[in-house]
Amino acid sequence: MRRLALFSRRNQSTEAARTLPRRLHLRRIMMASALLFTAILGFEAYSQRVALQETLLSYSAEIGLQVDIIEVKNRIHTSDDALNAALKLQHGDPILAVDLRRIKSDLEQIGWVRKARIERHLPRKLIITLEERVPIGLYQQEKGHVLIDRDGGIIRDVDAAQFAHLPVVSGQDAASRAADILDILRTEPELFADIWAVQLISGRRWDVHLRSGIAIRLPERDPGMAWARLARIEQTSNITARDVSTIDLRIPDQLIVEPNIPVRGTGQKT
Repeated sequence: MRRLALFSRRNQSTEAARTLPRRLHLRRIMMASALLFTAILGFEAYSQRVALQETLLSYSAEIGLQVDIIEVKNRIHTSDDALNAALKLQHGDPILAVDLRRIKSDLEQIGWVRKARIERHLPRKLIITLEERVPIGLYQQEKGHVLIDRDGGIIRDVDAAQFAHLPVVSGQDAASRAADILDILRTEPELFADIWAVQLISGRRWDVHLRSGIAIRLPERDPGMAWARLARIEQTSNITARDVSTIDLRIPDQLIVEPNIPVRGTGQKT
């Protein structure tokens, strides 16, 4: 009797074990079906919402809320082609559909544009205000010159040759520090007009190269005072017009001039 009872219990357990996976499988099917049904309803609701939104935007354009005027402020260098590529707008587009964030982001990818702001003025106008990069010099790299702004950043997609009138900047980390020294040099306009290049020496001080070939060595400390002193000397003696190669201003209250001595050839042995 014990064996029969034991067998009977084991048989019930086996049957339950077979039934349990079937119930779990059925429950999973029901849950998956419910999720699929919910997703279908959500998709249909989303599609209806999108269709309604498109209909309303189209109607808004028909009653006059459309892109008709695009006003751009503070533009100097940014081209029409670059602007149109960033805007991706056409005349008559619904003005309420214009994605201001997307346009701002795309405008700020233009090489000349540092910052951009776009405003929607209903019913028909968009106003774009640009903050363009200010070119200050041509930074010398191994592959040639690149145009840089006041922050030392490279202005992309620009032909540097068109800005040959700007001073050349050279030296390690010179690009990020060029604005400060150029601001100092501009305080003496007559001397500044003759500057061809500025070179950062050992990361500490600057040499200024004039178009005549003269190199002016500025001190590490207070280069502005030394530059002003040279300007006063220039007014009285016109020193930069003389046949000199170097004007050294590194020692306070002194001016050391090296004459321009031509290099002679060794000739031929006879």
